[in-house]
Amino acid sequence: MAFKFSRFYALAVCALTAQACSTGSTYTYDPQTQNYVPAPQAQYNQPQAYAETPYVQRAPGDSHPLVPLGKKIRLKAEDIKFISSYNLPTRAPNVDQLMLVYPEQIIHKWAVNRFSVDKTPDRHVRFLIIDASIIEERIYTGGSLNKSAKHKYVGRFEVSLQITDSEGRVLSETRKSVDSRDLPDAYTVIDQEASLEAREKLWIGLTYDLLKKLSIQLEEELSTQSFNEFVER
Repeated sequence: MAFKFSRFYALAVCALTAQACSTGSTYTYDPQTQNYVPAPQAQYNQPQAYAETPYVQRAPGDSHPLVPLGKKIRLKAEDIKFISSYNLPTRAPNVDQLMLVYPEQIIHKWAVNRFSVDKTPDRHVRFLIIDASIIEERIYTGGSLNKSAKHKYVGRFEVSLQITDSEGRVLSETRKSVDSRDLPDAYTVIDQEASLEAREKLWIGLTYDLLKKLSIQLEEELSTQSFNEFVER
């Protein structure tokens, strides 16, 4: 049977509901220090649940971007482990730790839904999250008379998928990374004075856009002949 993938479907995050927005954010932006500081008496938000929904192309500024799901990829192995070596940061210039649902968690949820195994004995799969960061940079736009400061967000995701034997020897591996530097400014740049709510919408949109790119790269790699022995066609 030919190795094909159905059109993408999506995962929507329930964290960005009206209720979440109305209760206030844990962090506020301080223009004097150009950093995010804990809001007075705020409580840390817990990761929210995920819900599945059909894929729809998002528009710039859309607060509910979607994750590609697609057809389940069945690997010829006994089991699969999802591991992360990414250490969530605690301070600027990173902002991924401020999101209601971290990019690392979204990548993990996507991978769990995307990959499965057919129980082939003596083979094992490791899906490793290496990088899931979003970093804030300060940039200036306009000429000398209308120069304005803005914030640009650079996201970088990197994952590895390994197939090993029962002794832990790697039989096949692919490692893919994506970043946001080639995305339009509308998806990565925001005014310096923008609210945290507006920034959160941009961060979550950036997360899903990068995950779409990562999904395509992995699809293309696993479609090659080098993975014929390890992917159910």
